[in-house]
Amino acid sequence: MSAVEMLRNALKLSVPESQLEIWFKHAASADDVFKFLLLDDAADDLLRAWISYMKRFNTANLPKKTSLIATLTAHYGDEGMAKIIEGAKQVSSTASIAKRLESELMQLWLGQKHSVDDVFKLLKLDEAGDQLFAQPQVVAWAKYVDEFNELHPDKQVSLFSALTARYPNEETLVKMLIAAKKSPSVENIAVRVQSEQTKLWQANKKSPADVFKLVKLDEEGPTLLTSPLFKSWLQYTDEYNMINWKETVSSISTLRTHYSDDVLAKMSLAADKTPSTQNFAKRLRSELLREWYDTLKPGNFVFKALKLDKTTSKVFERPLFALWKEYMEFVSLKDPRIKVNMLTPLIKVYGERKLVKILTTAENVPSTNTIATNLQEALLNRWLDNKKKPEAVFSLLRIEGTATDDASRLFYEKYIEAFKAIS
Repeated sequence: MSAVEMLRNALKLSVPESQLEIWFKHAASADDVFKFLLLDDAADDLLRAWISYMKRFNTANLPKKTSLIATLTAHYGDEGMAKIIEGAKQVSSTASIAKRLESELMQLWLGQKHSVDDVFKLLKLDEAGDQLFAQPQVVAWAKYVDEFNELHPDKQVSLFSALTARYPNEETLVKMLIAAKKSPSVENIAVRVQSEQTKLWQANKKSPADVFKLVKLDEEGPTLLTSPLFKSWLQYTDEYNMINWKETVSSISTLRTHYSDDVLAKMSLAADKTPSTQNFAKRLRSELLREWYDTLKPGNFVFKALKLDKTTSKVFERPLFALWKEYMEFVSLKDPRIKVNMLTPLIKVYGERKLVKILTTAENVPSTNTIATNLQEALLNRWLDNKKKPEAVFSLLRIEGTATDDASRLFYEKYIEAFKAIS
C-alpha cells in the first residue's frame, strides 16, 4: 500500500473530543495513544486527533514532552517516514501536514548532529545502487543537504561531491542522472548534480568530445537533436570555448566524428520541422557549411558526402540537394570572385553523358524544370566555349542507333543548332 493510500484510507474516521479527554485524564502517553489509534495506516483524521492529544500532553507534562516526528520516526523508521512524507506531499489534502513533518524531520536529524552521509545511510540509500533516484526518500536526503549547508556554512557539502564519494565511476553516475532527468519528482535534483558536475568538467578542461561520448550522445542516432542532453552539451561546448578561447573546438567537428555528413544533414532537416529544435537545426546546417568551406571541400566532394551520387533518379527533388545547392551559393557568398557553378561538380560526379540523361528527365518535372533547363543551357554553352565538335558530342552521347525521340538525341540536336549559329 502506498503512502498516499495509507493517508487516504481513513479520512472518514474521526476521534471524538470526549475520547481524547478520557485518555488525557488517565495520563496516557502520546506513544500509547499513537499505538491505540493504529496509526500504522497513517490515516489523516486519526493523525490529526493524535497531534491534538500530543499538544495537550506536552503542555501538561513538560518533563515527558514528546514531538510529532520523534514518535512517527520511532514507529516507521527514518526511511519509512521519508517515503510516507514524500507520498503525502503529492496529495492536496495531506500536503500541508507532510511539509510540516518534513521540516520537523530535518530538524530532528540536525539536532542529532547527523552528517549528510549519516542520513544517506539512515534512509538506506546506500543499498539502492544505480536505482538511487528511483527511491522516493532521495528527495528528503537532498533537502537535508541544503539544511545542513545552511546550518554549517564552514562545512559545505555539495550533492555532487556526496554522490561521487558513493559513485566514483563517472559513467555510472552520468547514466543515473540521464534517467533521473526523465522523472519529474527528481528532475530538479538531477539538474543540480549535473550542473555541479559540468563545473568540475570545465575546471578539469574535459573536452566537448569526451563529454559527448560520456553522456552517450554518440549512441543517440537520428533523435540526437531532440535529446535534452544535446542542448546541455552545446552549452557546455560554448562555455568550454569561452574559457579556452585559444583552443576553440567547434561542435560540428565532434559531431562529424560520430555521424556522417548525410546523417547530420538529415537530422537538421528533420529538426527544422519542429519549433523547439529549429535553432539547433539552423546552427547545425550553418556549422556544416562553414566546416566544408574552411576545409576547402569542392562541390563534388560535398555532393558525394551527402550521398546524392547514389541515385540518378529524381536527384534534384531530394531534400539534401537543396542543402548542396545552398553550399554552392555559400561559397560564392564568402568569396565573390567565385561564381556559383553547379555544372562542373555534377560533371565530375556523373560524367557528361549520364548528366544529360538526368537533366532531360528532370526537365519534364515541374518542380525541377527550371534548374534542369538552366543546367542544360550551361552545358551547351560549355561545349560551345570549348568549340566541341558535333561528332565528338555524337560519340559522347552515344547517339548512333537511338530512337528519334531519345532524350540524348534531342539534346544533341539542340547542340547542333547552337553550334551552327556560331559557326
